[in-house]
Amino acid sequence: MRAWVGAFGLLVVMCLCLVVRAEEIQDKTKELTTIKKEIEEKRRKIKEASKEEKSILTQISEMDKKLAGKEKELFSIGREIETTDTDIERIESGITDVKGRLALKRKEIEKRLVALYKLGGSGYLPVLFSATSSEDIKRRGKYLSAVIHSDRVLFSSFAADLDDLERSVSDLKSTRSTLALLKETADKKTGDLLREKDRRSTYLTGIREKKSSYEQALLELETAERKLSSLIDKLLKEKEEKERAAREQAKKENKTPAKGHTSTPSGGNFVGLKGKLPYPTSGTIITKYGKGKDPKYDNPVYNKGIEIKAPEGSPITSVADGEVVYSDYFAGYGNLVIIDHGDSYYTVYAHARNLLKKVGDKVKAREKIGTVGDTGSLKGPTLYFEIRHHGNTADPELWLAAK
Repeated sequence: MRAWVGAFGLLVVMCLCLVVRAEEIQDKTKELTTIKKEIEEKRRKIKEASKEEKSILTQISEMDKKLAGKEKELFSIGREIETTDTDIERIESGITDVKGRLALKRKEIEKRLVALYKLGGSGYLPVLFSATSSEDIKRRGKYLSAVIHSDRVLFSSFAADLDDLERSVSDLKSTRSTLALLKETADKKTGDLLREKDRRSTYLTGIREKKSSYEQALLELETAERKLSSLIDKLLKEKEEKERAAREQAKKENKTPAKGHTSTPSGGNFVGLKGKLPYPTSGTIITKYGKGKDPKYDNPVYNKGIEIKAPEGSPITSVADGEVVYSDYFAGYGNLVIIDHGDSYYTVYAHARNLLKKVGDKVKAREKIGTVGDTGSLKGPTLYFEIRHHGNTADPELWLAAK
């Protein structure tokens, strides 16, 4: 009896130990979960802090590039949808043709079957045995051979058309499934694009509404302006070096040396077009050249070009003949095109949605080079436009024709 009581007591103690141990494990699990949450929260804060450390223009550039990537994906899917639609039309047209051929052959087969039925169970034999001479037998045999061959071809052709119809119907079903999947993907990509645009719009609204952020953006834009000036100076210097090398080469070959900066990429005389240039896009000038004040917080600014408010997607055209010397994304200006018009004259077009020309392309006056967008812009869809001579800016309105 005592042994039994002792064993029971030992069992009770072991159970209590297990309960205590389970509670310890549960407490440790809760502690680990809490620590994990704290680590994740710290990581989130570090990530947010790193975002804030990024310059405003850098974040806008990243969002612009992300949007451009999504638009490119959507465009690619759109092309696939167009191709698939064309494939469906082709398959449906083929099915219609096959069905037409089958209908004609079915009628022909029905006629042949009726003819065979009329001959009775003996088929073509009565025709052959009713011959009156050996020559008649040969003639009838040749005729029957031709008829049998024709029937074989007819039935084979009918069977082949049936196979074609079956394959075409299967292809049509598969292609329609592909089209449905592409449209579903396009809808998803469109949703992603719209959400990304909303995120960018919300971010820009926050920049405009928060004075310190807006002023920071303006300071960064001033830095971007200096970088643009450096880029144009670099392009000008590269051209000078090329022309100098060309003159030296011409001199060695005893040719008449070309004068510096007199070449015009696509002909014409830019300086003679002052006051006659067409507007690069249709819209309203919202920012004028020169000294002014920022309308948002009354900060003094100096604008080296003009800004034209225009609907997104509106065409951007070259104001004169020239050659594209830059066509790419540029922080603070978004999608940017620079055109060399010769005699050290350059025009600048910024914030484009799409760029339609590449470096080295020759363009004519009024030729489309892009579309209006809001890349790199704090003001929505606008075209920023500059005219430069020897790297110095000029008032574009003095060069543009009066409206």
